[in-house]
This record gives sequence, C-alpha cells and structure tokens, in this order.
Amino acid sequence: MSRRSFADPSTEFELVASRTPISEDGYKMGEPKLVRCSECGADVLLTEDPSPGIDELSHSPGCSQRFVRSRWWQQQFRSD
Repeated sequence: MSRRSFADPSTEFELVASRTPISEDGYKMGEPKLVRCSECGADVLLTEDPSPGIDELSHSPGCSQRFVRSRWWQQQFRSD
C-alpha cells in the first residue's frame, strides 16, 4: 500500500466550485463544493460538519491514488 499523502506533489486532487445558486444546492455560485480525485473522478462534498474527506474517497479499483491518505490518517491507523 502506498504511503503517499494527498499533499505529495505526485498526487492530483481538485476543488470543484458550485455552478448553481445557493437556493439550489446550499453553496454560493463559485464557492468550493467538492474535492475530487483528478484521476478517477471520486469526490466528496465539503461541509461545515466533519466529512469523510480525501482520506475516505471511494476511488475506482484501478486508481493509482486509491491508497493516498493524509499523514494524520496514516498515523492514526499505522500498524507498527
């Protein structure tokens, strides 16, 4: 399993802005709404409440970024 972090320069994630008015999706037009994997398109909604975030994206099985995790996540679940 890869020990790369989402902050590693070899990974690519993008912030996707809302394209609709606040009355439609709760986000202002142009406000960041999703974090998306640039390789497979897996995404997670950005919310005020804690959300699964990048660490829990449902990447496609063949995605090279499937096991990319934050350093915090890696430390929490590290098996020494």
